[in-house]
Amino acid sequence: MSYLRQGRTGMLRVFMSVIGMAVIAVSLWALPLGGTITKILLILWALTGILGAMTRAVFMLDVALAALVWGGLSVWILLVSPDMGAAFRLVGNLAILPLGLAVGMMQGRRCLWLLMVPVLVYVLIDSEFLLTSEGWRLNNPFLFLALFVMAVAGHTKSAAPDETLKTGFWPLVVAVIAAGGIFASQTRIAVLAMVLVMAARLRFTHAWTWLLGLPLAGGALWSVMDALPRLLFTHASGRLVYWQLFWQQWWQGTAQNRWLGFGAGAIERQLQHLQTASSFGALHNDHFHMLYESGIVGAALWLIGWGMMIWLVRASKGAVYILLAVMITMITDNTLSYGHYLLCSGLAAGVAWHVKMQADDGEL
Repeated sequence: MSYLRQGRTGMLRVFMSVIGMAVIAVSLWALPLGGTITKILLILWALTGILGAMTRAVFMLDVALAALVWGGLSVWILLVSPDMGAAFRLVGNLAILPLGLAVGMMQGRRCLWLLMVPVLVYVLIDSEFLLTSEGWRLNNPFLFLALFVMAVAGHTKSAAPDETLKTGFWPLVVAVIAAGGIFASQTRIAVLAMVLVMAARLRFTHAWTWLLGLPLAGGALWSVMDALPRLLFTHASGRLVYWQLFWQQWWQGTAQNRWLGFGAGAIERQLQHLQTASSFGALHNDHFHMLYESGIVGAALWLIGWGMMIWLVRASKGAVYILLAVMITMITDNTLSYGHYLLCSGLAAGVAWHVKMQADDGEL
């Protein structure tokens, strides 16, 4: 009977894995239809992963405090925003990264392939070079970055015997493919985030890191200067003009505007009415976005929430660097709207945290 029960459990896990991959695949192919359907599917996927691990999860006080801060930020946005549709979309975007972090921590590396396989298939099918004003560039840079982050997390050594994703060949293959896609996209902030994630794996106290690393870094920089000159451009692609415009509006607004914000969706509505910004789409700075739309109170909760997440994963250098990489991309891009990248980054950080805690328990 025990063998039969184990067989049924194994079949159930395979079935749930297939269903999980299918949900992610559908969310990817739903991207052209708009972000709402995609975000709903991602949130449901993450909630299912959390519920599936509730019986073996151990909740700490700082986890509860972090959840309380993010919940408070979500409630605040709903309270101060007259546009409930935009408010719910923003709250959904805010939930994806913490949910991914929780799934990765609870499930470990067994959940990585559920995202890696459909994302890899999607980018291999959907990616193409597009001719822009700055030359040929590969699309889907943040999906390639999501793949890279998960591959790095999947290649971390683990002390747990039941991990399904072993360190070895395939995570390295995925990482190489993803790195090539990121460089080919010539998206500077994505390359910077990738380098930061890789920096967590380097041991700067080892002599070989410097003896081999410096020549390799110099050669890579020379190749980039020759083949991918856009990565070294210093222009802001028009961002500074709009940042200054919205900063003046926020600063010159009423005290209520500064403390409570202009409400979710305010930036998008204004950009739609500016002819020069019709193709700009969004502010390309999520940190300022939160300050403008949710005010000083919302921005304070936003920063406290980030501080709590980094504090939670502080034992894992890899997890800290992954979260910092996401924060950096938010300086010059609309990362809050990139649901798959947020979920994958949260998942990877949670897995790195999970592996570190299991390794520490093994040492004890």
